[in-house]
Amino acid sequence: MFPSFAPLAPEEILRGFMLQEGYRRIEQNQANALLESVPKCVLIDVRTPSEYRNGHIDGACNIPVEEFKSGKALTYLPPDHDTPLLLYCRSGRRAETAGQLLVRWGYKYVMNFGAASRWMYGLTAGD
Repeated sequence: MFPSFAPLAPEEILRGFMLQEGYRRIEQNQANALLESVPKCVLIDVRTPSEYRNGHIDGACNIPVEEFKSGKALTYLPPDHDTPLLLYCRSGRRAETAGQLLVRWGYKYVMNFGAASRWMYGLTAGD
């Protein structure tokens, strides 16, 4: 028998996955499955605007990590602190900084899936 290389459906990828309160790292396939199956997930790119314009994940809003550090990001974030938030940047480090602040601000489900450069589902260029 040969192994199947068909893509897994979101429900297969998320089998056994549960939203956990606080900050956590997740795999990119889990992030993609959440985006496809949980309509209220918010995708946040914490890189600079120029990095965002050079290629970002479709549907991501750009809130640079500096705006998290200054507190300005609070004006752009969803008011519902139960909204699952998915973060990424170039390597995962800036997303971790933003994620820790989000938890401190009361957001319950904050997930970092790392680097845009490794996103296997395609990037969109421009604003």
